[in-house]
Amino acid sequence: MTTLRRISSSDNVSRADAVRARRKQQETQKTWTAARTVSHTRALPERTPTSPSWKRRGAAGTTRRWNAAAPAVGGLPSFQSLAHALPHIQLSWKMASAALVMMLGSLLFHILSSSQYFITSINLAGAQYIPGEELYDASGVHHLNILWLDPAQIERNVETVPGIKEAHVEVRWPNQVFVIVEEQVPVLAWSQGGQTMWVDAEGRVFPARGQLSGLLPIMVDDANYPLTPDSRIPVEVIAGALQLKQLRNNIELLHYDAKNGLSYQDGRNWRGYFGTGAEMDVKLVVYETLIENLLARGIHPSAVSVIDEDAPVYRR
Repeated sequence: MTTLRRISSSDNVSRADAVRARRKQQETQKTWTAARTVSHTRALPERTPTSPSWKRRGAAGTTRRWNAAAPAVGGLPSFQSLAHALPHIQLSWKMASAALVMMLGSLLFHILSSSQYFITSINLAGAQYIPGEELYDASGVHHLNILWLDPAQIERNVETVPGIKEAHVEVRWPNQVFVIVEEQVPVLAWSQGGQTMWVDAEGRVFPARGQLSGLLPIMVDDANYPLTPDSRIPVEVIAGALQLKQLRNNIELLHYDAKNGLSYQDGRNWRGYFGTGAEMDVKLVVYETLIENLLARGIHPSAVSVIDEDAPVYRR
């Protein structure tokens, strides 16, 4: 049987007080916990985006929040620790940049001041007639630092030397300059106006570099003006002279004049005239045939011309 107990008024009052005391204690703990979790929160009055004050204040009216008391979540560093670390990272990059600049500056100073980076000679190839000292002086590299060298400019400098057809330049560290030249090959020694110049197979004139054995000399009889590097000898004159020398290797000197072309003093005491061009083989046959005929008739000529091989002439 259940026993019923009557609740007195005093008991009722005591329970009500206890409930109120418990609720007050819970509210106090809740307020304390919220204060530890989020602090310094300032709530702003609501504003609509269209209100004038919203437009005027803009982002300055947003809620700012600090959460210094909250622990790090998931092992990630807190914002405070990152804020302290960033100045140290920036300082390290500044120090690294300064060290790099100092290192590069020291390297540049070493290159600009050390003698091992300055040019005192060149490696020359292809020069047979022109002295290396002349090409070195013309190159313009003497005592220059390797940083100031321009291979294209050096090539242009070398190609200004008379007798140089083409030049190729390569620069290598720390102080090497390689120069390869292609010279004009002399085939004739052309004497005119008291001056002797060399001539290549294309008729270009350039200074003679001493005495060259086997080079056929040509003496100009009707011109007293000197040649220049811009002068050109007709190609047909060169071709005829070389062919005559090939066919008569005992020829030691040829003469030239604008009217009669090439000629030489025959050892039998007359002058033979041959004109120009590469038909000297035919002209020599006509020449010898005419000489044989004249001598057979007792005629001793002073000059024989086969400039026109179809109409040879002679003079007593």
